Amino acid sequence: MKKLFAVLLALTFVLSLGTATFAADNGTITIDNAVNEATYDIYKMLDFTPVEGKDDAGIYTIVDGWADFFAAAPATNYFDVVTNGDQTTVVLKVDVEEVDQTLAKAAIAYAEEKSIAATETKTADGTTVQFADLALGYYAIDTSLGTLCALTNTDSDFFANEKNGTPDIDKFVKEDSTGDWVYVNDADIDQKVEYKSTITVGFGTTNYVMHDTMDKGLTFNNDVVVKIGDDVVDAANYTVTVNPADNHSFDVAFDNDYIAGLEKDTQLTVYYSATLNEDAYIVDKSNDNTVYLSYGEDHTWTSDEHKTYTYTWKMDVYKFTFGDDDDKLALAGAMFQLTGENGVIKFSKVDGAAVPTYRVDADGTLDTIETDANGKFEIIGLDEGEYELVETKAPEGYNKLDDSIAVVITSEYDVTATTKATYEINDATPATIEVENKTGGLLPETGGIGTAIFTIGGSVIMLAAVILLVSKKRMANFG
Repeated sequence: MKKLFAVLLALTFVLSLGTATFAADNGTITIDNAVNEATYDIYKMLDFTPVEGKDDAGIYTIVDGWADFFAAAPATNYFDVVTNGDQTTVVLKVDVEEVDQTLAKAAIAYAEEKSIAATETKTADGTTVQFADLALGYYAIDTSLGTLCALTNTDSDFFANEKNGTPDIDKFVKEDSTGDWVYVNDADIDQKVEYKSTITVGFGTTNYVMHDTMDKGLTFNNDVVVKIGDDVVDAANYTVTVNPADNHSFDVAFDNDYIAGLEKDTQLTVYYSATLNEDAYIVDKSNDNTVYLSYGEDHTWTSDEHKTYTYTWKMDVYKFTFGDDDDKLALAGAMFQLTGENGVIKFSKVDGAAVPTYRVDADGTLDTIETDANGKFEIIGLDEGEYELVETKAPEGYNKLDDSIAVVITSEYDVTATTKATYEINDATPATIEVENKTGGLLPETGGIGTAIFTIGGSVIMLAAVILLVSKKRMANFG
């Protein structure tokens, strides 16, 4: 079914009392800045018969099929139908200077309801569509975009700027550390990620549906709120469908009558959120959210797609000690906790990972992580920010660290572009925290007589032996 509303381009409906000049027996309607491949229909509602010798005077009579339209509101708000004998004419009410979109909307709805065929149809193959050699009269113009370009007389020429009616949409994500609306951000797993998509209303287009698709790492929270500026739009004016048949995450379909009442370039901002979940892509790929707007008859027309990109990071830990040759020897069995701004972080262990991997999980049962035989573990799903790595138990034979290790994750990306984000930990890449453990030396013994007495006694005996030996040699020499 075609659109249910239309827009009048501020054109005066000129009857025999008006000022239009019909210098020929035909007229032209030109749509300038047409949308390529859009379909344009014109419907003749009234015939015009000029008075011979007077280009600006004549009468309007009703075209077959339109009598009921001019006999009821809203047409009766603008026109009087006058019958004189067998001739019925239509004249503009004396206190009406212009018609508005109410009449245009009603004309297209009437044509649809009565299955009135278009007088002529053309498909744009460029930026201009022209209906030439038209019989004089009053016409409604409609397009597959959902826009009624105008209600107009066929005077010498008429121009309508169709592209002024094209709506658009843009999309942003909130960076929680700054509160800014950007195209790229980062987040923890289990963190709420906030979005807004801004629809700019076109000039008469209909059937607006916003289509939003989230990567597997994002779970839609079904919390749509629509605003114009700070004013909340009544939810009766739109419908949210989760997991629709078109395989999007959700759609927001707007009521045509509501859209019809908005001025061109009004901005409808759709606010909603998702949660970064356990299936989130880590480091090398972003978690994308894509939106576009469809509109027009059968939603034939669509805006460009717009995306936001959400990253989440990882941290590798390597526990070691130095060997006799100053080579690094891995240490198993060291226990650690990671704390953030809200205290000790909880995790779930990822099954099947080559290196023990722990995923941030607000509902996880683990808050302590252990190094494997290679002295390693990995934490995934971290936002940029400041953390503390705390050793809670050292391996057997080693001293536990006295102090925690400061961990600072920083990310870098262009918040207005789509380039891949990068990150560092403590200003280093690759982002691995190396933790050394040391053994202690043997402590001195206490409580015995000690070694001093044995050392002195031994020295005395050795000295006596030397004296005895020297004495014997001297006696031998004198013998």
